[in-house]
Amino acid sequence: MKTWKILSEEEVFAAHPFLRVVKQAVSLPDGRVIDDFYQVKLRTYAIVVPVTPEGEVVTIDQYKHGPGRVGISFPAGFVEAGEEPAKGAARELLEETGFDFENLIPLGTYVDNGNQRGCEGHQFLATGCRWVQDAQSGDLEQMEVRLRHPEDLDRAMAEGRLGVMHDVAAWGMVRTLHRDVFG
Repeated sequence: MKTWKILSEEEVFAAHPFLRVVKQAVSLPDGRVIDDFYQVKLRTYAIVVPVTPEGEVVTIDQYKHGPGRVGISFPAGFVEAGEEPAKGAARELLEETGFDFENLIPLGTYVDNGNQRGCEGHQFLATGCRWVQDAQSGDLEQMEVRLRHPEDLDRAMAEGRLGVMHDVAAWGMVRTLHRDVFG
């Protein structure tokens, strides 16, 4: 299968460093040209599902403005310019929860919209997580760190208490691909 070719790209809106909207002219494999294909380019992020040696999952209860409610999430945040995604995941885990890890396992890198792009996310599983310091997120967010059993998170996901798809996807990958971390 052939890919589309980008013929040109014009920025039509920007709120740096958070958001860019670009208009592309693209050539399709069958020769057709689309002069106004829009993409939204958001900042790259890293998310980590942290698991303690006892098999508990470190989570955060917090308000997220996207869904407009308090929900359960995993430590996550923007990857800074020039920062490796794994370093960003480790930084966010420590800042938001005060936990460090023994092993950081990449789960993959994905965009959240198949056509308009959205953001690129780097998903990780952290094992051997232990509390080492007080959380110091410094963000606008209020957070409550909570340890949860995997079955409680399965139920929370089924009930919609994980309100952001990035969290749902990360948890689904861990439960599907790495069930062994829970003993």
